[in-house]
Amino acid sequence: MINLVRKMLDRTIVAVCSAWLLAMVAMTCWQIVSRYLLDVPSTYSEEFLRFSLVWVSMLTMAYVVGLRKHVRFTLFSDKASEQMQRYWQILIELAFLAFAVFVLVQGGYHASSITMNQISPSLGLAMGYVYLALPIAGGFLAMYSLLNCIQLFTGEIEPSEEGAQDA
Repeated sequence: MINLVRKMLDRTIVAVCSAWLLAMVAMTCWQIVSRYLLDVPSTYSEEFLRFSLVWVSMLTMAYVVGLRKHVRFTLFSDKASEQMQRYWQILIELAFLAFAVFVLVQGGYHASSITMNQISPSLGLAMGYVYLALPIAGGFLAMYSLLNCIQLFTGEIEPSEEGAQDA
């Protein structure tokens, strides 16, 4: 069941980010064509790309945590017993969970709600929608952290495995 949930999360994030990156490449090409060939620079493409980069970065951050391929410092944990490594990895996942819930979800929701009246100059988009990337990515990160904790606790994944769940 856990692997099914993880696989659905992985596929959803990969599909959304892949489509979004494709749109970003197309928008970049349009920006180049409009600026250098048509001599009429696009007024909205740069802002679209900036906001898209925020969204794609936040979503892929959650995906990388789900794969357990995030940056980690292993000098001390590599020397510990397998049981201590398991506890250490669960503690790290709980720290990710706390960060996701308190900083990304709660803080992101607050940032999003207070910026809904602020409008971006080129797109005319409420800035709160840009900041919604924080609580949404935080929700994904929290789900991945919970799945990682459960699988580490039950022994489905080993603490020393890097990227145990490939998409």
